[in-house]
Amino acid sequence: MRRSFLAIAVLYGLLFAALFYWQLCAEIESHPANPRYYQMFKEKRGAIYDRSGLALAESVPEGETFARVYSAPSLSHVVGYFHQRYGMTGLERLLHEDLSQGRSVITTLDLQVQKAAEEAINGREGAVVVMRPATGEVLALVSSPWVDGNELDDNWPDYLDDQRSPFLNRATHGLYPPGSTVKPIIYGAALAGELTGSGQIWEDGGSLTLKNRTISNFGGKAHGKITTDQALALSSNVVFARLAMELGEGLLEAFRAFGLGSQVKFDLANLGGHLPGKAASDYDLAQLGIGQGELLVTPLQMAAAVSAIANGGTMMRPYLVQEVRGGLKLRQITRPERIADVLPSFSAQALSKAMALAASEGTARTDSPASFSYGGKTGTAQMGQGLDHAWFIGFAPVEDPQIAVAVLIEHGGSGSQAAVPIGVRVMEAALTIDE
Repeated sequence: MRRSFLAIAVLYGLLFAALFYWQLCAEIESHPANPRYYQMFKEKRGAIYDRSGLALAESVPEGETFARVYSAPSLSHVVGYFHQRYGMTGLERLLHEDLSQGRSVITTLDLQVQKAAEEAINGREGAVVVMRPATGEVLALVSSPWVDGNELDDNWPDYLDDQRSPFLNRATHGLYPPGSTVKPIIYGAALAGELTGSGQIWEDGGSLTLKNRTISNFGGKAHGKITTDQALALSSNVVFARLAMELGEGLLEAFRAFGLGSQVKFDLANLGGHLPGKAASDYDLAQLGIGQGELLVTPLQMAAAVSAIANGGTMMRPYLVQEVRGGLKLRQITRPERIADVLPSFSAQALSKAMALAASEGTARTDSPASFSYGGKTGTAQMGQGLDHAWFIGFAPVEDPQIAVAVLIEHGGSGSQAAVPIGVRVMEAALTIDE
């Protein structure tokens, strides 16, 4: 009797556990045990469009069923993919309910800009994010390498074996030291706090010693007497280490104001990176002042930061989904959203001029003259092993910025050589398409 009672009790326990799981925990609609789950991959589904109405993802007839087709391989990290065996990701997953009801999604993406960024990165490991500074609209988001949503059946084993991690969205989840791309943030904070001016003269001897530890310029080059504008254009580690120490805890406050250390409020999941709670010493401040030390950021964060500078000091929320419409529901329209004023306008204007100087005479200039004016800042993030990571952030045109971009090339070496040409090429494509 005792054994029978225990057996019955166990069976009832399992029954209650199953009921609890299926009623409260399991997502019935997307559960593999639900036959309806497999059927939905064969049915027609709402399309996802770019800002001009070009299809990014659509269902096309395939016999008596439908197959999902994507317009560019690199869209897998933003639009995502929708596949019976491999599931759904990106906007396909985020907006699955609307899409499964046949509703259309209009994004902020520009397919031509996306393809231009895809071609410019040319298979190198890294990321490109393109934004409109005044609105926060994301025109392109490329993470390389990627998985091709049209070729999942044929290439899935290769994707799994690829040591370059093609499933990782480097734009939103790649964490990197920002290198000198944080110097505009530091300069802006120093201008706002009246700790320096554009024409202040500094003596740059090539290195700065702090209690037996040294901060050096790239290659140990001494720039001599230079202004703060020139220090940014030439990427003087000596000057910006000193500015970081003068800012003190204000340095960390400036980074927080620009969103470093926090997740970006964005349609897609993303990481917040790492920003230390405080700097233990002047040397730690100096390291942060040149984008090294404990600081880690994502390309998406840096795109939002440079967009804020280009937008006169006002940071806008980056967003991807412009409109969802169709069916019996009302249209859902996303409006631009201001996050905060991260710099006074006079600081942003002075900073933009310094970044324009970096593009015309400093580290952000390119050997192929651009047909437009732009401002920018390079970064070369030192790594323990292998080549440094290469960065570029920029905006164009200088007089009235319409485009902002962040480029990261893993182990690309110099930002000037590896990242600037990509950034300039993508900005040029975006401005040409926009005309």
